[in-house]
Amino acid sequence: MLKQRLRYGLAIAAAFAASMAFLPGPFLFLLLVAFAAACQWEFYALAARGGYRVYRGLGLALGGLWIAAVYLLAAPPGKPHPNVPGWEAAMLIVVCFIVLLRTMADAQARRAFETAAITFLGIFYGPVMLSYYLRLAQWDAGRAWGTTRAGVFLCFFLSVVIKLGDTGAYAVGTLLGRHKLCPRVSPAKTWEGLVGGLVASLATGLLMAVVARRCQWGPAGIFWAEAGGEPLLNLWRTGAVSLLLCLAGVFGDLIESMFKRAVQIKDSGGIFPGIGGILDVIDSLIFAPPCLYFFLVWSCP
Repeated sequence: MLKQRLRYGLAIAAAFAASMAFLPGPFLFLLLVAFAAACQWEFYALAARGGYRVYRGLGLALGGLWIAAVYLLAAPPGKPHPNVPGWEAAMLIVVCFIVLLRTMADAQARRAFETAAITFLGIFYGPVMLSYYLRLAQWDAGRAWGTTRAGVFLCFFLSVVIKLGDTGAYAVGTLLGRHKLCPRVSPAKTWEGLVGGLVASLATGLLMAVVARRCQWGPAGIFWAEAGGEPLLNLWRTGAVSLLLCLAGVFGDLIESMFKRAVQIKDSGGIFPGIGGILDVIDSLIFAPPCLYFFLVWSCP
């Protein structure tokens, strides 16, 4: 099982990281729409397995609309949109109203609290979180719907650090794990696995930074800068954010495990042998993009 999981997991991670590194903006947008929709579909399927009524079609439509709005309206960091200020808060309010109106009009919604809350959570859990990939891809863009090489490289860095951290955690936890990390939610996860994941993520992030600085690999401004400039991520910030991303990945994994345990199933789907469904593959990536985005916005020059 370990070999099968590593084989499929590394292949999927490599394909996803390559997509983050090389896809132009419009294709990156379509890829994220597809992944977010798959996440929502499996999330709502989990809820249905637990006997909850949700509005799957409405949730998918609103989730796709959110990612499209981010792509078209979200301004790069430090560059407020001149035409649509405050659109994010307004759109979240509208989405909430739509879900509540749909619930109010549904005569079969016997547990309205649960129906409305789970439908809205599915939108926030997938599309809203994953939309920060697009925000990263727009780093230093000259227009709201543009992407940059530096921004797409940040998406690549995020994906590699998270998935290799996942691989390190699974390998160390399987081989050496003895002490349970959170047995009520995920009995298989161990503190030894967490340490293995942190070490793997830290080593991956620092190795990428060192290679980039010495070989001037990747776009200028991320790990290295032109003469007299300051890179976005020096070695200290790279190490710190690599550890943060690993913890965000573990948190995402535990959250999905909590949902699956609530409905008493092992995997969110059966697409990938030894791994499960789409949500099982990208659960660790869900909360990491906003963590990287706000780390860069708040702590970097």
